[in-house]
Amino acid sequence: MKQQLNYKILLVTAIIVFFGSTSLMAQVPPSGKYNTTNYPEDRKAIEALGMLADSSAYLNDDYISVGAEGMVYYGRMEENNSFKKYDIKFKSLTPVQGTAILRIFDGNTAISNAILNVVFSSSKGDLHVKVIRSATYVKQLGKWYIVFGQGTLVKTEAELEESMKKSLLKN
Repeated sequence: MKQQLNYKILLVTAIIVFFGSTSLMAQVPPSGKYNTTNYPEDRKAIEALGMLADSSAYLNDDYISVGAEGMVYYGRMEENNSFKKYDIKFKSLTPVQGTAILRIFDGNTAISNAILNVVFSSSKGDLHVKVIRSATYVKQLGKWYIVFGQGTLVKTEAELEESMKKSLLKN
């Protein structure tokens, strides 16, 4: 019963976000503000990992993720189990043009950010959401690994204002 309620809440939230975010203009990183050309070979290796890499891209089980629904997952297996629990699978990820940025620090740590249109498939149909995705990578023994990921649901200004009003009313 609780599982069905959680799934329904997730589905309704995603639908609201999907329709509400269609009018949202993407926030584009300021041109020239960040170094996005250093370590060109490392950039290629990180970009090859993709946003949804296979398990070999994660450093052992030293991975933490925060889902767009607000849950924390300790390890890629735990994150995958949540998808199974709610009967959802990634169907597609489409970066919003001009929003992706990859910063590499000292050749062994990197952070990526992008706004993504995400489609999940489920037995009840497709679920569309827009998220701001951040990921942290480390390089060990010459190989890049994902060690942290977070997806935050994108809200329109009206949704943000409504959320803030509700929060302030509770206090």
